[in-house]
Amino acid sequence: MGEFVEVVLVTGKEKKALRVRRGVPLLQALAEAGVKVELPCGGQGICGGCRVLMKGELPPPTPEEAEFFSSQMLAQGWRLACQTSLPGDTEVYLPGRESLPDTRFSPALKRDGKSPVGAAVDLGTTTLVLTLVDLESGRRLVTVTGLNPQTAVGADLITRIQHALSGEGRDRLQEMLVSGINILIEEAAAKGGVAPEQIRVVSVVGNSVMHHLFLGLPVASLGRMPFAPFSKEPHRTEGEKIGLAVHPRAEVYLAPLLGGFVGGDAAAALYASGLAARPGKGLLVDLGTNGEIILTGGGGVWAASTAAGPAFEGQGIAWGMRAAPGAITGVKTTGDEWHLETLGGVAPLGITGSGLIALVATLLRAGLLSPEGRLKNPEEIPDLPEVIRGRLRAGENGQEVLIDRESGVTINQKDIRLLQLAKGAVRAAVDSLLDEAKVTPEELEVILLAGAFGSGLDPSALLRIGLLPRVPAARIKFIGNAALEGAVQALRPESRSELERLAGRVRHISLGKREDYQDKFVTALLFPDDAGGGF
Repeated sequence: MGEFVEVVLVTGKEKKALRVRRGVPLLQALAEAGVKVELPCGGQGICGGCRVLMKGELPPPTPEEAEFFSSQMLAQGWRLACQTSLPGDTEVYLPGRESLPDTRFSPALKRDGKSPVGAAVDLGTTTLVLTLVDLESGRRLVTVTGLNPQTAVGADLITRIQHALSGEGRDRLQEMLVSGINILIEEAAAKGGVAPEQIRVVSVVGNSVMHHLFLGLPVASLGRMPFAPFSKEPHRTEGEKIGLAVHPRAEVYLAPLLGGFVGGDAAAALYASGLAARPGKGLLVDLGTNGEIILTGGGGVWAASTAAGPAFEGQGIAWGMRAAPGAITGVKTTGDEWHLETLGGVAPLGITGSGLIALVATLLRAGLLSPEGRLKNPEEIPDLPEVIRGRLRAGENGQEVLIDRESGVTINQKDIRLLQLAKGAVRAAVDSLLDEAKVTPEELEVILLAGAFGSGLDPSALLRIGLLPRVPAARIKFIGNAALEGAVQALRPESRSELERLAGRVRHISLGKREDYQDKFVTALLFPDDAGGGF
């Protein structure tokens, strides 16, 4: 048996031959070939974003693949690139309708060609996520992600509201959003081996602005105090009326809004997390461009939102990127050196939101950052090890730190400021809700983090930068995209009723009405003044 194997990557009408070492992870081979693979779940084998079809010598399915695919699909050669390896000569068909062989349309892959399919959609300000579900078995077929096309108009909600109020801006924003969803529908249908016309139910969640723009509702009231949505009620319509590329009579359901900018995504996340049913006091923090915070305890539920900006999603920073092979997600330290963690275990290409937090926490521990967030000059730190001193340098955006010498990935002063603004907004909102409910941080039994981060982020990094109040790190739990999970559950009518009852219990808190919010925000911009003491 030779040391190397031949691999043919098939994308559309193009083929690319590779010679790789036998047994190498497929994700690594794809990254080395320059193929970008989206990993919404961070490579944990649960979202299907890296789904591929393999022909030739197949590896045995991993437990994650056996859980995700049916036995028929495994026999056809379906695998997850983040889980599988290359034991022998193989053809790998990459995602995309045109790249798949004719077997994609076989009865085995399409079930009986008539099975109803549901689509759950998370309308993020920056990112769109869609999951297809077999409505008969409840099996999740595939999850795909994409950039929200509205980011071309503006990264924040207020800019989009202003655009919606100008001329035909609202119609344009609706068309952009529906177009972005239709692109994901086409991609997901191709990967899932189903026809778009099989999609008979669509469940959509999003913040209040995304909800209104999707439906074409007026947004003027969301652009001025007290930032009230035009409608908070659950909404039902049909696919054809919205322009979705699904069955014309498909039912389209939108979850109720909680108030202000706190939308159906927060309601869905609260429902899916089960936080309100827990005894004791708990906090749910959904980290995204529009940060949403929910506090529960003593039978009460409070909710608020804040404009965090896109830094948590790896956007807006110099070397920022979404979750894909090569994205820095964390850092481990040994002595005076750091060791970068990347998706796929390949060479660093950029930094995710979780990677930014981990790296800034590392800089704080090393004493390279002041509490105000200023990167220090080497002369200010006499005992700084030379291996670290050589990473500090002047850049176009002020002082910067060279994170990876091979790729040139850096963190600069502007990146740190963006993180400070994001974490300051979230922390001020958390503290405001705690004050509103007269709850102390010590009373919080659990803090659930949803949205942008994966389970690989060390909770101590969140505490070190001051994003969350001081609680034992063991109380901080990562639950992934809870809003999407809630949207999946809302494909069932019985779940919708429970979700709507829960939403009716929530008391929305308008942070803009609190006289102390701005003071809390300014205070939260600072990093905690803990002792440095090296890495």
